[in-house]
Amino acid sequence: MAGESLSPSDLLCQEDFRAELAVADEDDTCIDISRAYAGDPDTEEEEEYLALLANQEPHRGFNANDTLVIDSWFRNARLEAITWILRTRKTFGFHFHTAYLSMIYFDRFISSRSIDRRHSWVVKLISVACISLASKMEEVQVPSLPEFQTHGVIFESKSVQRVELGIMSTLQWRMNYATPFAFIRHFIMKFSRQDSPPRETVSRTVRYILALMKERHSMSHRPSVIAAAASLVVINNSLTRTTLETQMNSVAYPGFLNVEDVFRCYSLLQQLDVENLRSPANVSSASRSSSVNDIKRRRLTFDDPDKN
Repeated sequence: MAGESLSPSDLLCQEDFRAELAVADEDDTCIDISRAYAGDPDTEEEEEYLALLANQEPHRGFNANDTLVIDSWFRNARLEAITWILRTRKTFGFHFHTAYLSMIYFDRFISSRSIDRRHSWVVKLISVACISLASKMEEVQVPSLPEFQTHGVIFESKSVQRVELGIMSTLQWRMNYATPFAFIRHFIMKFSRQDSPPRETVSRTVRYILALMKERHSMSHRPSVIAAAASLVVINNSLTRTTLETQMNSVAYPGFLNVEDVFRCYSLLQQLDVENLRSPANVSSASRSSSVNDIKRRRLTFDDPDKN
């Protein structure tokens, strides 16, 4: 794959680590969809709002021929990185939008780089930089860089900042993207035909979106398509191509949606086991202070990358 190579001497350390495979539990996935937009889903104002969101969607994902994407080592490294992002979102109480934005930064940046599998730690460093940037974009309270500890490892702040600059440059300083969470209120209310959908409907829709984030195919689907497909799969998990189109045609869905795109994403979501998103019982939802102070960590410096 063509792209700029990331050298260990440009960044930080050779420390490898494993991200816990724990993400938001069921109680953490019910969001107040009324906060997404205050208007009626059938009004002209809502349609204009959705059109504005559609213009903020990332339309380019991985190239299907990219060798980096299909390499098993990178699939595993990406899975760990996205899972760590989701776990960190929960630890700090970030919005789901922040985690998804982190994933957009990660995938768009990583797809323009060539990373040597011998230095897979670089992927971890990039994930720290991505959630740091996303939190600065979306959150009121932003943790300091040392607080983004990665299973006992603290990356040097100056190294994270260098990667942040690289990400912003690669994305041409476009950091504001729409995510599926901006669309789910509209589609849940549309397809369920309920002004106040049940808590479980919202929670399951969120879990499907979180599950899809861990798939390398996620960037092949626009956020609006993911939101529509997730809403539909929760409401009816056995739609065919024909019945899905009938379901969509029964409501006035936005013109920027393509039925074929929605069905392709719907089919992928059908295959996901969303129950795996539930956190193991031994995973602690620690506060910021405990996650920072209660774990003994080593500081890995830019000037001494071989330190162990």
